[in-house]
Amino acid sequence: MSSVLQKQHENFHTAKEIMTNLRDLLRFQVTLARQSATQI
Repeated sequence: MSSVLQKQHENFHTAKEIMTNLRDLLRFQVTLARQSATQI
């Protein structure tokens, strides 16, 4: 895990919390990519 991600997740207590947050971050990135692709 990169140092940036480690810093962002240092207050999470379980692997499940980290994985849930990473999943949500990825979903957000996918949504932005789709919106960008449809605006072209």
